[in-house]
Amino acid sequence: MRTRAVGFALCLGLAACGSESGVLTAVDGGDPPGPIRGRIGELQFEALLVQSAWDRLVGTVTLTNPTATPIDLRFPDTCVVLFRLYSLAESQLVIDAHNKRCRPVPVEVTLGPGESRTFETAVLVFFILGHSLPEGRYQAILYLRPEGRDEVQIAVGVPLLVRPPEETE
Repeated sequence: MRTRAVGFALCLGLAACGSESGVLTAVDGGDPPGPIRGRIGELQFEALLVQSAWDRLVGTVTLTNPTATPIDLRFPDTCVVLFRLYSLAESQLVIDAHNKRCRPVPVEVTLGPGESRTFETAVLVFFILGHSLPEGRYQAILYLRPEGRDEVQIAVGVPLLVRPPEETE
């Protein structure tokens, strides 16, 4: 029987990450941050938020196994990394982008020694703002939900969300 660090060996209870709040924080506004780097248990991560166009946010999380032992990961569905956005003033959850596009098929990943894997998610600004939320800056969180472990949240920035300019005739 070979030994594996199962379910991240991450100790995804974020106490191992040095965050009591459960959120690894990034920069706090203005310019988009560069990649956020850190450790979650034995794994290293790099998270990045890109506002590729005014109407789209793209988040990526790269997990790297720096150990000499393979690490097994299992996620409950095809959405390995997801978005949450919070209003800055009230710190209230505005949107959890876990939606119908996530197929209920578990995703299993094995990261060999030195191996990396990148997971991506994207959300349209209109999906977030709809018709009722105000334009402005919102705290963006990328999160992972490994089975059998605590959820991991990584604060990746404070993007400015705006509606499209109205066409003039």
